[in-house]
Amino acid sequence: MGSVKGIHCRRYVLLLAILLVGAIVACEWPIGKAPAPVHLRARPWPAADRLFQQDPRWLGSDDAHSVDLGKGRVLWLFGDTLVRAGNGNDRTRADLIRNSIGIQTGSDPAAASMAFFWRQTTERMPQSFFPESEKTWFWPGDGIRIGNHLLVFLTTIAPFENDLGFAITGWHALLVDNPDAPPERWRFADVRKNPGIFPIALGTGGVLRRNGHLYAYGTNQGGNQAYLARWAEEQAGAGDLGEPEWWCGAGLEWKKESQMDSGPAVLFTDAQAEFGVHFEPRINQFVQIQTIGFGAAGLGWRIAPRPEGPWGQLTGFYSPEEMSIPGVLIYAAKSHPFLTGGDLVITYATNHVDPKRLNDYPALYYPRVLQGSFEPAGVID
Repeated sequence: MGSVKGIHCRRYVLLLAILLVGAIVACEWPIGKAPAPVHLRARPWPAADRLFQQDPRWLGSDDAHSVDLGKGRVLWLFGDTLVRAGNGNDRTRADLIRNSIGIQTGSDPAAASMAFFWRQTTERMPQSFFPESEKTWFWPGDGIRIGNHLLVFLTTIAPFENDLGFAITGWHALLVDNPDAPPERWRFADVRKNPGIFPIALGTGGVLRRNGHLYAYGTNQGGNQAYLARWAEEQAGAGDLGEPEWWCGAGLEWKKESQMDSGPAVLFTDAQAEFGVHFEPRINQFVQIQTIGFGAAGLGWRIAPRPEGPWGQLTGFYSPEEMSIPGVLIYAAKSHPFLTGGDLVITYATNHVDPKRLNDYPALYYPRVLQGSFEPAGVID
């Protein structure tokens, strides 16, 4: 496989490029008043962190998207993953694959077990779970179970002659018709292969069901602008994602892709490439979770009364302990509302600008887990 150094430099250069074009706010992230009438607070959850360290061969990943499979099973979708092919735990010598998955058994991450999955060559060399072709590879987005089917969104990436050496070319979706089977026996069907007419990667910012529709959030190639598309839930559950409806803003509302004369409306312009959205019954609002800043980034949230908004101010609620590490990268904050053990389970990803330093900081590159809680306004200033 490719070098581990390349995979970490990819993330660093991508985030740096986004920063230079103004897609991420400055490292001194704002702490403002939390949206009334509640505050969100969070604390580290070391017991849950250990969920991602149960396999000595699986040595960490970019991103951590989760899907409720039902009956106490949770699917985790991971981006660029380090897998140990031989002996030892030197992560700079680990094999590099573009994606992997995990199946969690038990809804409480502090007490659950995890089994990790990737493909292997006949020589038992690790390979991506969602196989790449010669010209395209996949970074997982979010997914959702609808009836007896599992829908998974993937971001498509291809080599490109630019400073990064690659470009996001669109989004892809797969339908699994036997998600209760072991992952190595899953049957996949392509339900969305063309990139669409807009340069937006759907599924990177959360997927949810509401009032008979399936909603998928995504961002532009810069990662700073958030967008929203939807399908009828029955249509999506059957694997028909051929033509989404896009949110086009107040007055224009929802429009089918084929009927649009211009692009969809931007939900907010201070997004990140990966974020999470869910409906929170405790406050009767939709909640968006993301990181704020570049490098030593904090975590922030905002709320809205409907999936399309209007979305409130992005407000910081947590400063990760890794912010003190020189050269750290903190990104891809996500919410996992169906997990138990707190009002809200939140994860974020960590990395380092120098991949050789991962051996100096063993906790980096594993997903970090937080216990979130909602407090009445006035409890936290």
